[in-house]
Amino acid sequence: MLSVSTYASQLSTQTNIQRNQQEFDRLARQVATGVKSEDLSDYGAVDARRILNARQEVQRLEGYNKAIDIVTPRLKAYDLQLTRMDDIAKLMSNTLSTQDAYDGTEQAGLATLIDNVMNDLTSLLNEQIDGRHLWAGANYDTVPVADIASLPTLATAAPLTAATDPDLPDYYNAAPGTDANAWVEASFSPETGKTVRYGQVASAPAIQELVHALRLAKSGLEAAAAAGDAEAAQAAYADFRQQALTAFGSARDGLQAMSAAVGVDLASVQDSADANAAAINLFADEESGITAVDTAEAGVMLTRIQTQLQATYQVTASLTQTSLVNYL
Repeated sequence: MLSVSTYASQLSTQTNIQRNQQEFDRLARQVATGVKSEDLSDYGAVDARRILNARQEVQRLEGYNKAIDIVTPRLKAYDLQLTRMDDIAKLMSNTLSTQDAYDGTEQAGLATLIDNVMNDLTSLLNEQIDGRHLWAGANYDTVPVADIASLPTLATAAPLTAATDPDLPDYYNAAPGTDANAWVEASFSPETGKTVRYGQVASAPAIQELVHALRLAKSGLEAAAAAGDAEAAQAAYADFRQQALTAFGSARDGLQAMSAAVGVDLASVQDSADANAAAINLFADEESGITAVDTAEAGVMLTRIQTQLQATYQVTASLTQTSLVNYL
């Protein structure tokens, strides 16, 4: 009678051990992960759906912020390059303002300066980031601008007749001709329901005006050098110089407006990044409210279960000394 009763006690004890081992494993996972369960089926239909929705929203918002991380360096590059273009226009305007008369000997330095800034402008307009030509519009895999310093001399000191979409300015590699893609300004969505057209193009009117102003300054020197006498040289230089100064002023106004627009885009994109980050935190808090576990409390319960298991193992060991096997 004693052996049968002991055997039944062993079965009951084994059941308790299995149950405590399962609870021990559950609590150990909670302490290690900080969540109640990594299996959504343990939360019930309502909470599981809330968790899934929160994760999907976080994934979507993180996608927006990844796009922002890609676009932001481009915006900063535009800002820097527009500032450098404005510096070019300012330098040339100041230089021409101080040289109001033509002197063939003294103008050699001015000619060199003009060629140098033309080369600088060519490099700026052909700038690449991540393999994309920033100023090429939708043709981002194609070098947009030819060597500006190699453009032909202007015959007259006339104001700019600007090219318009889809016509190409004459300093483009593909000019003369048309290409609507050269006028496409890149855009993207930094958050739901918002689009930012951030791209800048080398065909922009302000850049056309800057190139034209540089060509006027260079053409004025060449026209003066080719003049038949000193009076004709002075007249030719004066006409081109005055028109160049006017063009540099217009170019600076346009470049500064473009720079201001880039600044607005940068601020707008940063606002979107901040809004997305705040929303991500809210969804993370919502999920945490469902899944988070008090690891300190779970640790105390884990210790308690461990103690119970140890006690149960000791009882089991003592029961085996009087088990049915010993009486067979």
